Amino acid sequence: MKILLLVFFILWLAGAIYGLTRRPAAGFAITGPWRRAAALEFFFDVTYERDGHPVHEQHILPAMLAAVEQAEYFIIIDLFLFNDIGGDQVLGPELTSPVARLTEALLVARRRRPELAVLFICDEINTGYGSYPEPHLARLAAAGVEVVVVDLARLPDSNPAYSGLWRPLLQWFKPGGRGRLPNIFAAGAPGMNLASYLRLLNFKANHRKLLITEQLALVSSRNIHDASARHSNIAFLVRGGIIADLAAAEVATARFSGHDFILPRGTLPVASPLALDDRDGEAVDDVAALEPVVRLLTESAIGEALLQALNVTRAGDRIWVAQFYLADRRVMAALAVAARRGVAVRLLLDPSRDAFGRDKHGIPNRSSAAWLKARGGEKLRVRWYNTRGEQFHVKMTMIERAPADGERAPAGRVTIIGGSANLTRRNLTGYNLESCLEIRAAATAPVAVAVHDFFHRLWHNREGCYLVDYEKYAEQRPLKAAWVAWQEFSGMGTF
Repeated sequence: MKILLLVFFILWLAGAIYGLTRRPAAGFAITGPWRRAAALEFFFDVTYERDGHPVHEQHILPAMLAAVEQAEYFIIIDLFLFNDIGGDQVLGPELTSPVARLTEALLVARRRRPELAVLFICDEINTGYGSYPEPHLARLAAAGVEVVVVDLARLPDSNPAYSGLWRPLLQWFKPGGRGRLPNIFAAGAPGMNLASYLRLLNFKANHRKLLITEQLALVSSRNIHDASARHSNIAFLVRGGIIADLAAAEVATARFSGHDFILPRGTLPVASPLALDDRDGEAVDDVAALEPVVRLLTESAIGEALLQALNVTRAGDRIWVAQFYLADRRVMAALAVAARRGVAVRLLLDPSRDAFGRDKHGIPNRSSAAWLKARGGEKLRVRWYNTRGEQFHVKMTMIERAPADGERAPAGRVTIIGGSANLTRRNLTGYNLESCLEIRAAATAPVAVAVHDFFHRLWHNREGCYLVDYEKYAEQRPLKAAWVAWQEFSGMGTF
């Protein structure tokens, strides 16, 4: 028995170490070169209440559908969630199925231009981790779309206590046949297999949400998912050389998942990267003061860039954070320290209340907010999005830098980081696949004005009721806070 226990321990330890250090060969943790943005637009979806009635203001899906219609040579789509499970509880006369609309738009595009190359990358959550086919993806594949379910085993393991067992012993159980276990994602959904549950417990994902054509790229926090149709989200549309950076990252993802997708030759925009080293932040800001610049960040590069931007803030600056999940202690510490040195910090957070009909009991945001309030001082303020069954699914930070004495840009400058990444260990240290854009611009640039107006509209409840005060969901529960911190540290949480 002792020998068996020793063998089991050695297998678990080897599996845990292997999983923690696993990295795809290419296309991972990218810090792209700075590029001039040929065009840069900000889009958002918000669900809120006006005069006692719910309003669903949506701009992101229409932008995606227009991009699909205009594409001539290729389309790359990467979405974490793409299915209609649970949508019957959300959709109504005012909201039609986003999954059906995007599917139909892609099918029409393929019929109109049979030579159009389409790559659709998604996460295995959409197939119940292998328990059943996703019908919309099946229709797209039958029409010639190359559908790629990301090989999550190629990613490092965020939950090593479990994954150390899964890698040597459990991964060999493959989903097959009719699933007989309840589907945790929605009542009435197809059943799941035991092998699928074993895969799910690794707690990792291809979490990206973007669309790329030869003309533009749309990097977003929005899933195209019927049960998520009412969520609030953001997106950035960009044109220019960064399209090539985004496309290269997605092709690399398809390749490490076993698909050799080839872009049509000569269809990517050609543009030289700016000769800027980010270690010289002033040089980047000097260029950005004239015209916006942008770069691609993926996986752990997102956390590194965000921390760098937060740590150089000074008294008189302002930090805006709009987030679905906030739990990364490095980010939280940087926010608290910035507030104590005189930076105005404004946090707009989801109250961690709703998860597709299930109660999240405030985990993790209410404990994170209490931690920040206790350490940030008067300069740090928190407000909650007033959700009503949906989620405040935004993932965006904006830093407004006040001009220093003698600077040539009296209006100040901004840094914006937005896309798919929550501010958690799993999202910011390279356990999920993530894509964000970092934008630097003068405060008077149209994209900076649009993002600034978005934050102020919500913070001041202009044109509707968006936010409620911190006290509504304030918590002081040490045991719960310790549990949240343990989940974040160990990887055993789902956030």
